[in-house]
Amino acid sequence: MSKFKNLDETQKFAIAIPVLFLVSGVAKSLVQRFRSSSDFHWIYVVGNVSCIVLSILLFFFSLANSISIIRDLKIKWTEKVLWLLLSSSIFLFVLILILIIALK
Repeated sequence: MSKFKNLDETQKFAIAIPVLFLVSGVAKSLVQRFRSSSDFHWIYVVGNVSCIVLSILLFFFSLANSISIIRDLKIKWTEKVLWLLLSSSIFLFVLILILIIALK
């Protein structure tokens, strides 16, 4: 736990971005159960839209945090590359998916 306190703010965000992206994916699959329910269909609608909005925000936040890591983080080059890959993982994932869809 003490190592987590020593991390820079951009490093903490680099950890939080992929975790939140995975949580939004799990939440999106969990709200699918309410899709056919007439009484609780609103849970599906609100949950689905919330997960999509969160994923889009995390995409842009991943890009912004990656730029911040390149510009502001003062650590060794090899460690900086690892933090950059972790932070930009969502941006790269979505970019690769868009390229795969575009090339089909």
